Amino acid sequence: MDELIRGLQAGRPEAFERLVREYGDRIYRFVKRLAGERPADDLTQEVFIRVHRSIESYRPEGRFESWLFTIANNLCIDHARRRKPEASLSELAGDGGPDRFAAVSREPLESMEEDERRCAILAAVERLPFEQRQVFLLREEGGMSFREIAETMGCPLNTALGRMHYAMEALRKSLKAYGMQ
Repeated sequence: MDELIRGLQAGRPEAFERLVREYGDRIYRFVKRLAGERPADDLTQEVFIRVHRSIESYRPEGRFESWLFTIANNLCIDHARRRKPEASLSELAGDGGPDRFAAVSREPLESMEEDERRCAILAAVERLPFEQRQVFLLREEGGMSFREIAETMGCPLNTALGRMHYAMEALRKSLKAYGMQ
């Protein structure tokens, strides 16, 4: 990781390519699930532009991934302030973005059941209030600790924990309504 950061700070194109290769899909999924499919490509691109512009300000005291997802999160918040959310279930369940390249070797019935589960989960996540969805995605997509989430969102640790608790409760109820545990 240190080598990647040094390469980025030195302006080496291969370091930037590695950054996009290693984090592009995760950032895209995070942005898509938080801001919707329509703006996901543009916002993902903007995340990497901002990283490129501000890599000099990165301080290695924290995890690089946290810094990266904080940039993505802030862009999604800015986008949400400018527009009302436009994401729909059909967009979220769409072609899967970068996930579409994942190999699928399941029986048709298993594949259909998995698609139904995926749509139910995406629909349940979509219905979460923005701040709960934000905490959930920072944790699940961003792999952040709750302390990092609290810092990113500018809230106390207990607030982040509470939002995750309520998000999980809401997801359990929604998925139970779909007959899922």
